[in-house]
Amino acid sequence: MRFLLDNGFSVFVTSWKNPTAALSHLTFDDYLFKGALAAIDVARSITGAPQVHAVGYCLGGTALAALMAWLNKEYDERREDIPVAHWTLLASLVDFSRPGEIEVFVNESAIATVENIVSTRGYLSGRALANTFRMLRPNSLIWHYFVHRYLYGESVPALNVLFWNMDYTRLPRAMHVFYLREFYLRNKLVEKNGVTLGGHAIDLSRIAQPLYAVGAHEDHIAPWRATFRTASLVQGPVRYVLSSSGHIFGIINPPVQPPKREYWAGDATHMIDAKAWRARQPRLFGSWWEDWVGWLDQRCGPLRSAVPVGSSTYPTLCAAPGSYVHET
Repeated sequence: MRFLLDNGFSVFVTSWKNPTAALSHLTFDDYLFKGALAAIDVARSITGAPQVHAVGYCLGGTALAALMAWLNKEYDERREDIPVAHWTLLASLVDFSRPGEIEVFVNESAIATVENIVSTRGYLSGRALANTFRMLRPNSLIWHYFVHRYLYGESVPALNVLFWNMDYTRLPRAMHVFYLREFYLRNKLVEKNGVTLGGHAIDLSRIAQPLYAVGAHEDHIAPWRATFRTASLVQGPVRYVLSSSGHIFGIINPPVQPPKREYWAGDATHMIDAKAWRARQPRLFGSWWEDWVGWLDQRCGPLRSAVPVGSSTYPTLCAAPGSYVHET
């Protein structure tokens, strides 16, 4: 966010609400239309911009892809009025046919167990979700800390990104069950008209807006080859970037000297073979953020004076990062 601001972009961020049992009824539709689309409309209202660039990370990216398909159906006869001009996916799955190591838990029995838990509690705890992904990489994400803390008596160095990663978010029953069954288990999002959201049967191939998609080489939550499949599913042009490191450090990857990371970047429009794509791209040292800003600069129009935070319609409520972070 700071990097984008320093490069002249106005940045609006929507944070995840940590739902209680009272919000167990919230659906995937609610997250799309009361969350993502509402945030887009507020950003447009405050800035006066007719369109925005939208970014989604992980599950947020999956939701954004679904919303983009819905928008292209909703505005089928007037595509110029779609409120999103172009978009970015960060470590996000759309095709769940090979979702990586989590596939070991993707079966009817496991999902029925989750359904039983959330039907009683009203939500899935963030800690339970985090533990599931840790179990996929137990040597580095569980036993490493056990050995160094308990057996060696060492203090693990504090790291701000990992502290942020420990800030879990719960998922409400209705939304989470839909997400698991329709996307992970049945892989309906990639089917033409396979999922109905907001009254429309959606089709990813309708999406015509340019896409910038980023995958991370060691990502065990959203494997990069699975994220690459999005390039062949959408209609519009796609620039794909493969970053070194994993699900977090592949994305939270600021430019530094000397460079700590590397990446591969190039056109991936309608491409299917991720391995062949990578073989044709040069290996670049540094942060993909600079490549992203260059791509955005070509599409986001000329610089103008920054708008004030908030407006008479949407007054400022409190300082960043907002009130949700104080809720438990």
